[in-house]
Amino acid sequence: MEKETKETPEAQERTPSEPESVVDEESKELKKASKFDGIYSRVASNRMENLRTTHIENKAKELARKGRR
Repeated sequence: MEKETKETPEAQERTPSEPESVVDEESKELKKASKFDGIYSRVASNRMENLRTTHIENKAKELARKGRR
């Protein structure tokens, strides 16, 4: 007296593809996140370099003004 379980075509289609799609979506999100992390990191690094350069240039101008007096 074994009961036969029949899966609907929808369940058969969804079951095997769900883990793959979840993994695909997660890997896409991670790649996208890491891509943006890299961009933001470079932007922050460039901003810090610009601030540093501006500070050095301002100090040089200040010293040049003092030297002319």
